[in-house]
Amino acid sequence: MTSGEHEDQDEGNVFGVEDPFDQWSETPDEHLTAERVAHRAAAAAVRRLVARLADTSASAEQLLTLAERLDRAVDRMPAGARPGAPGAEEGIAEASLVGSQANRLFERSPFVGRANPVAPPLHLAMVDGRIEATVTFGRTYEGPPGSVHGGYVAGIFDEALGAAQSFSGTAGMTARLVVDYRSPTPLNTELRLRAEMASIDGRKITCTGTLHAGDRLCAEAEGLFVTIDAERVRQMLERGGL
Repeated sequence: MTSGEHEDQDEGNVFGVEDPFDQWSETPDEHLTAERVAHRAAAAAVRRLVARLADTSASAEQLLTLAERLDRAVDRMPAGARPGAPGAEEGIAEASLVGSQANRLFERSPFVGRANPVAPPLHLAMVDGRIEATVTFGRTYEGPPGSVHGGYVAGIFDEALGAAQSFSGTAGMTARLVVDYRSPTPLNTELRLRAEMASIDGRKITCTGTLHAGDRLCAEAEGLFVTIDAERVRQMLERGGL
């Protein structure tokens, strides 16, 4: 897609893609550069390491040996982003500078980012005008014994409701998030999260969501998002932050 074609798009679409939901869509490996695929693989390995550390019978000697090896590995790894590294070789994320930066931010997300070892990760899908998501939290995310920390529950709601508000066709930022915890959210269990846009009132977009473990309702949430100026969003994406 050419830059001219992007200029003909709806001004409310600020992500450099035809469908605003693509901002939350996971880019398939085949559309990524070799470096980006490797980044995902490295993050997955670190994610496994963190999970094992949270529940291991290793001795103090074994842990200290591991720490020394990890320190040496980190010291050999170059710091800083590789100049000009795109989020993808072709397609959505490569369509524009803004689209490429949006993809990089998605890859680094602490909740859905495949290239971020901190992310569980949460997997999102668009189904019949709403968001359907699945996630499994290990012991790394434990709050109450055997249960997911409430802060992470709120975090995945913020991510999923944020994806749902993209159905408005504009970019919005979280203004308020209210979570009602109905029952403990279990660890090591596939959780199902549903989010949908409830209403639009001027610049205000309200979304609601539920979180289930099997048939059990764990939490409900309502989020208020406020649309922001398209040019401001472009500037934020181009410089990678606020």
